[in-house]
Amino acid sequence: MGYLKYCSSCGARNKIRKLEGRRRRVCPECGTVHYENPRPAVTVVAVRDGKILLVRRAVAPAEGQWCLPGGFMELRESAEEAARRELREETGLAVSNLTFMAICPYPGGIKENLLVLAFVTENFSGQPTPGDDAQETRFFPLEQLPPVAFRCHREIIRTYMESPVNRRDRPDESSVKDRPPGE
Repeated sequence: MGYLKYCSSCGARNKIRKLEGRRRRVCPECGTVHYENPRPAVTVVAVRDGKILLVRRAVAPAEGQWCLPGGFMELRESAEEAARRELREETGLAVSNLTFMAICPYPGGIKENLLVLAFVTENFSGQPTPGDDAQETRFFPLEQLPPVAFRCHREIIRTYMESPVNRRDRPDESSVKDRPPGE
């Protein structure tokens, strides 16, 4: 990764060394260890009448494909605040109550390593309207979901479907269609 080529403390060229059981970039001049940590992102499973809301992406990555509403956390923003903001930006919905549901590590995900924090809600107001980076929004019955673009989103939907609270006459997780190979 180019952003770790040089030390952020002194500017010397980093070397790769085995440290703490992992290959890490370490500055040979000042000893700074450059840890590569995942970037936090959020997503929301918005449920209405037993259907979940998906957005069709208007931009890369996965332009034209369906996914859960979500995105990256901003500085000084909690995960819940980010989830509320992303849902509002992508769908126009205002959420009154979010419940944390799952974490999905996504190594090598969209451009970088991600850690996706998922929330679920049935308490929101308004009708979904595409905004921000969404070209379409639609509620889908769980048994009729289109292929979902991102692995973590598919796993989060499966987690939602397997949850004891949500098992009331729900289809099994095999109805979560994978995106064609090459994700």
